[in-house]
Amino acid sequence: MRDRPQTTPEVASTGTRQLLVVAGPGRSGTSLFTGLTAHLGMYIPKPEVKANRSNPRGFGEPRWAVDFHNELLAGIDINVDDGRPESWQLADGVVDDDGVRARLRGWLEQQFQEADRVVVKDPRLGWFFELYRATAADVGADIKVATMLRHPAEVLRSRELAYGTRSPNTTRMVGWMNMMLGLERRTRTLARATIRYDDLLLDWRAAVAQADASLGLGLLDDPEAAKAADALVDPSLRRSVAAWSELGLPDRTLDLATRVFDTYSRLVECPGEDPDAVRSDLDALGDEFVAWFDECFEVSRARTGARVRHERRKAVRRTRTEMRDQMAAQLEQQVHERSLPVRLRRAVGRARRTVSTRRGT
Repeated sequence: MRDRPQTTPEVASTGTRQLLVVAGPGRSGTSLFTGLTAHLGMYIPKPEVKANRSNPRGFGEPRWAVDFHNELLAGIDINVDDGRPESWQLADGVVDDDGVRARLRGWLEQQFQEADRVVVKDPRLGWFFELYRATAADVGADIKVATMLRHPAEVLRSRELAYGTRSPNTTRMVGWMNMMLGLERRTRTLARATIRYDDLLLDWRAAVAQADASLGLGLLDDPEAAKAADALVDPSLRRSVAAWSELGLPDRTLDLATRVFDTYSRLVECPGEDPDAVRSDLDALGDEFVAWFDECFEVSRARTGARVRHERRKAVRRTRTEMRDQMAAQLEQQVHERSLPVRLRRAVGRARRTVSTRRGT
């Protein structure tokens, strides 16, 4: 990928404030992991987004953060599943907006008045990780990252069940790869953990313990809290089980997505495997993703250009038709008024002048 975030180790804060960011695409198990951390001593800022049928046990998302992220995305014309590699440059640039940074700083300060250990989760947050990294330093907090990893076929099927089929699978898969590859590069210098969704459902304590070995939050230090968290994990809530073959992806998209997922899965096994080797392979995949995306764009340019021209011609024809209809209606109205008695025509004229005067005031 074109951007190269800084990879030199960061100096940890000596304060007690801890900010845990739960990252990853929506429907990856981020809500479950966030809910577990809340039972284990982390604080989710209030009010939270209300639970609904798509997530009956709650999202674990602060309402303020969701609205804030939506506003930022709209301001730079990015959607949550954006597959354009250059979108990262736009999102990273938000950190230079003093007003935006001040708003986040003020909000985080309020949350740390409530608790020293805060967890923030929202699928949109990944785009603004650089903003959170810088602002966490502003408020003297150590930032740590937990990334959920779920099989992309299940992620896409879960999104289809929750949100419908407004976006095709290929578009959503490209967005999944872009988010995972971009987020991984931006979190290398931090205390971070990758948690496999399947592991969380199979044995959540073991999965959390493995993650906490890197995060250093002491999530399982309180046995009573861990016992209370048991009820949150219900494997029956896994309503979307799917395989690659069910997505109908083009061959090249399927091949690249498979390799991104398989390589990313190796992060779960670190430090059993050399993390530098995994990062090198992910870098290569990131560069391949950008080259492939650019190639696809060039190939589709002729079709896209033709579609734009077609839509432009449709808009011109529609405008001309509306103007003709409007002129015809005005002419018909004028003919009708001329056929009226003189007194009635004068009354119509006075009424029009009155309306024009009122509009002018």
